[in-house]
Order: sequence, then structure tokens, then C-alpha cells
Amino acid sequence: MKIRNFNQSLILTALLVTGVSSAQAGSDYNIGTGVYDITGPAAENGFFGFSNWEQQTQGLHTRLRAHAYIIQSQNSNNRLVYVSADLGMISQGVKIEVIKRLKSIYGETYTAKNVMLSATHTHVGAGGSSHYTLFEIASASKAMVLGGYSSENFEVIVQGIVNAIQRAHNTMSPGSIELVQGVLDGATRNRSLPAYENNDDYDPLASQTNNAMTVLKFKKDNGKEVGMINWFAVHPTGFSNQWHYLSADISGYAQNQFEKEKATKFDGSETFVASFASSDLGDSLIVDGNANSRGDFKGSSDEIANATAGGVRLFNKGWQLYNQTGLTLNGSVEYRHRWADMENYIVGNQFTDANDQALCSAARGFSFVAGAENGPSGIPSIHEGMTIQNTGVDRALDSFKDSALAGIINLFFSSVKLAEDDPCQHPKPVLLPTGKLNWVPETLPFQIFVVGQLAIIGAPGEITTMAGRRIRADVLSQLQSQGVTSVVIAGLSNTYSGYIATKEEYQKQHYEGASTVYGQYTLAAYRQEFNSLAAAISNNQDVFDDKQPLDRLHEWRNERTGVVWDGKFLWEAFGQVKTDAKPNYNRGDIVKVNYRGGHPKNNLKTQSTFLKVQKKVNNHWITIANDADWNTLYKWNRESTDRSLIEITWHIPNTADLGTYRIIHLGDWKNGWTGEIKPYTGTSREFSVN
Repeated sequence: MKIRNFNQSLILTALLVTGVSSAQAGSDYNIGTGVYDITGPAAENGFFGFSNWEQQTQGLHTRLRAHAYIIQSQNSNNRLVYVSADLGMISQGVKIEVIKRLKSIYGETYTAKNVMLSATHTHVGAGGSSHYTLFEIASASKAMVLGGYSSENFEVIVQGIVNAIQRAHNTMSPGSIELVQGVLDGATRNRSLPAYENNDDYDPLASQTNNAMTVLKFKKDNGKEVGMINWFAVHPTGFSNQWHYLSADISGYAQNQFEKEKATKFDGSETFVASFASSDLGDSLIVDGNANSRGDFKGSSDEIANATAGGVRLFNKGWQLYNQTGLTLNGSVEYRHRWADMENYIVGNQFTDANDQALCSAARGFSFVAGAENGPSGIPSIHEGMTIQNTGVDRALDSFKDSALAGIINLFFSSVKLAEDDPCQHPKPVLLPTGKLNWVPETLPFQIFVVGQLAIIGAPGEITTMAGRRIRADVLSQLQSQGVTSVVIAGLSNTYSGYIATKEEYQKQHYEGASTVYGQYTLAAYRQEFNSLAAAISNNQDVFDDKQPLDRLHEWRNERTGVVWDGKFLWEAFGQVKTDAKPNYNRGDIVKVNYRGGHPKNNLKTQSTFLKVQKKVNNHWITIANDADWNTLYKWNRESTDRSLIEITWHIPNTADLGTYRIIHLGDWKNGWTGEIKPYTGTSREFSVN
């Protein structure tokens, strides 16, 4: 089947109906929005995304948040919850625990069926929230390969998401939802063109990535604007696998700018909530690259400049679309959800062009450890495109066995047979048979929301561009009779299962194919599931689960170590300034101040801050920036075995007001004798911005 310019056809459909007024009499929906802090440990914790064991948290660039939206039909009382979280992934355990806590508060109002949790896929968000071995290892370090889990991070993520949903629930009232779509050209490029061009429905005239941007606008009947969701297909990897500071990356920049424009109050009961969410981003990168990308995907050496450039494009287009008149959604609110057993799954011939096909047991190929263009591992002799035909398992294993990664795996898993030749997975030479080892979830969630003319597909993984086109076409064909005109994929939703590449892309065994875990018919299974869910909505039918997923919360796992005590020299005080600001700066300069501090794990400063940039106004100090601001950076450095040195930097904006400023550090230190944790503050000298 030839799908030509599918993104553009969706947008054209939306444009044809934008003549519908956004001020229709009466609302079809009750709406609510909420936002809450989910920032994890800012030091000595892993990330999730690049799987670089040298990349551990050493500070904080921006806060991470959960952005929640509730939509309820006034006619049927059906309601949906959509959450976009500034994380690398939503783990199965996080989804399960969020639903358990919501049930304890609201009974059966919110369940796995009508709650969709999606990760933005920032690769520099705190990791260690999964209860499955593969993802614990991915968030580990050389020193603690089995210590990648952090119950502290798991808790702040779960409770933060619950709190965001509670805020949205408490602010629900009649309002309208407006849909606007457009095209953002020149912002992304496909990182696996040989695989993409191998598709039977490849069209050289079509965009190489999904360049459609979809915006939802939330407005109360009293005229108050309360939120925006923006879906765009791009890996938020402006920061490289050498960056060590928690950040929401390019999505965070766009959110940050939107929040400033809309005067978001993060401690307010109701405020404007802006999210730049993930979509079918599997092979889509920002054109700027990052500081450690491969080949001509490499960006500049300035990490923040790369991320800023990508974020500026997202914000500018998103802001433009938000300020356009779009289609006011009207009609029913529907949802379907199903747990599918992927280890015992049969795909019907409708999606295989052959006989019924069984999926393979989950496995990762050798090219998976090569990393993609935006996050290469640098392991010698391991590269993308390693297949059974051109390499074979034995030769691939010989190339891999002398690497540092292989040494660590063999040290801790020497009794486990890893690499194997699994005919079901051909042409993939298997490095990690993760399904047989029970290292990954075997029961996956599939979900579709419908709000009037819009369908939202909750996909538990990273969908490539062509796979996304096929899935959206399937769902649209099923739901057009219900009035649906637009379909968007919400990527990395409810759990994480790796990549979903097409059968043709799988043959090339680039990073995406090697990370498509259930074999060459993985996409066929996804299409079958989403097609069935859409058909169930269209025909008003129920769907049935294969089985419930495992709740592994209380299983033993090797935790990262916490803080034993915080040290200092006898003549020092916590919060003492070690290197002060200069007396004078110009706009565009960078201010740096160093303090004797405590470990940030003592207090994550949830809904608070590790720093304040303050301006003197009429002899009063007014906070004009904190650690959520794009222009600040909180760095943690270990001195000796127990001392922490905190460096706070502020990049003075070119638009900053002239005047007198100071920088305050807020921290907590742990007493090694009593275990008591005590707060402290440190204040820089006053300095002028000229």
C-alpha cells in the first residue's frame, strides 16, 4: 500500500474544518489541568536513555515535571487522563503504582483503562525507576552495575504524577478543547535513512520524518486558558551522553518559554500547564545534533547551545499554532485499553501478508549496543547493520567480548548464556535474550483515546516514522465513521518495550531494528492491537485482556547507596561561599558561585529549588530565577570522600534588567552521628548587572 504525504493529508483535513467556531454555545467537556515536580536525585544517580555507565547525575539544569490533563464528556461522563512526564520512559511499575494510589483516593474513577502516562523521552532525566533488570542495568554505573534502581526516584515520580492528576481533578469545570495542526519543516532528520528507504511504501517525495505538529488548547468557559499539549515527533537529545545534569532537554526549553509567557505558577491550585510531548520519534533527530553524535549528525561542542536551538524551533512553531484559531472538538469521549501477552502472541495474516505468525521471545541484537547516531557507544567493531548473514553470532561475540561493557556483564552474569542464534529473530544476531531471562515486561498495554474528532494512540515504545504512518492510517480508517479526522501517536506510553520498526527496516538491523525486540512481525502485532481497539470503539464493543502484568514493587533489588554523612573542614560552615561572584557583570555574562554544601540526595527539593537568583527592588529581594530556569545550572562535585562542593551558575539573559543581584544556595546536610538532616543557606555577595 502506498501512503503518500500522510502527515500533510491529516493537516489538510484539519484545515478544511477550521471554519467551525471556537466559541460554540455550551461545552461538550469538563476539563482540568495540573502540574507537579518529579525531579529525581541530582547526584550519584543514573539517567535513562543513552545507557552510558560513565554518565551519572552531577547536578540539575531544569526541573522535571508531570503535566496532567483530564477530559470528561458532559453527556456520557466518560473521562480520560493524559499525563506527559519529563522522563526517559514510563516504567511498568510506575503505571501500576500510580493506578493503585489513584484507586485508593477515587475508587474506580481512574483505572489503567482511562489513564495514559507518556514520557517525553528526555535522555537526561533521572533513571532507575523500573523493576526490570534490563532497565536497571541501563541506569547503572560501572561501580554499581546491579545498583541502577532508586526507590527515592521511583517514589518522587509516582507521587508527583498522582499529585498532578489530583490537581487536574480538583480544577475540573466546563471548558472547550481546540485542535490546531501544522507542519514544522527543517527541524528534524531521519537518522536511519538506509532502513527507512528500504520500506515498500517509501516515497522520496514525502518527508523523511513525521513533521506534523499537533496542538491541543484547553480553555475554561470563564475564558481562562489552562493548558496546552503539543505532540511532535523528535528525539529530545540536544544534550549528549556526556552531559551530567538533569534536564527536560529541548522539550523543557519549549515548556519553559510557554510557562513564562502564560505566567505559570507551579504552587498554584490552578495554573496554565504546558507540555511538549513525545510522538512517533523512533528515527527522528533534531537537525542540530548533539556534542557527541556520530558522523555528520554531530552538533557543536556547546551542549546548552545545541539543546537551545532545538527547543527554540519547537517553541516558536508551537507558539504560532497555539495563537491560531483551530477546530473546537465536540462529540464523544471514548477509550479502549488491553493488556497483551507478547511472549505468546499470534499475528493474523491481515497484517503479515502471509500466514499467521508467532512473535519471538523478546531479544536485543548486537547493533543495539552500537548505539544510534545521537548516542554512539564507541565499542570497537560493533556497529549498526550487524546481521546473521554479514556477521553471525560467533563473529559478533568475538567483536564484543573485549569491550568494557562485555567485561562488566560477564562479571555479574557469567552463569547466564547471553548471545545466541535464534532463527525466529533472523536476521538479528541476538546479544541479549531479555524475554527468556525475564529482564523485560512480557505483558504490554495498548490504548486508544478518542475526544471528538481526535484519536490519541498510546504506544508502549518508540515508533519509527514509517511504522507511525501505517498505524495512524489503520486507526483513522476504523474511526472515520465516528467523525475522527486526526490521529496522533503518544509515544513511550504506560510502559517501555524498546523500538517498533517496520519489517523492511528490521532487515537492515540498524539500531532501531536491533532494538525491535519481538522480531520482524513486531509492528504487525502493534497494528493488529490498535486496529482491534479502534474497531471496538467504532462498534461499541468491549475488549479483553490476555492477562494482568506483574507487580514487582516488593521484589528485592540492589539499591543505589544513600548518603551516610556530609563532611566539611572544622573551620567551615555549610553554605559558606568558597568562590564568590565578581562585583560587576554585563548582560550575556555567566556568574559562578561556589559553596560548601551537602549532598542533594538529602532533600530533592520537590516543588522547591536548590538556588535563587534575586534582584534588589526598593530594598527588597525579588526572586527572578530558580533551578527550573533554563539559564541556571546547579552543579554538585565530590571532594575527598564526604565533602560536597556546590557550584551555581547563572547565564545572564540579554534581556535582563540592569541592577543589583545576588545568588542564594539552599541545601541540606546530614549529621553522621545522629542521622539528622538539617537545612542551610548560602548567599553570594551583591553584584551589578550593567
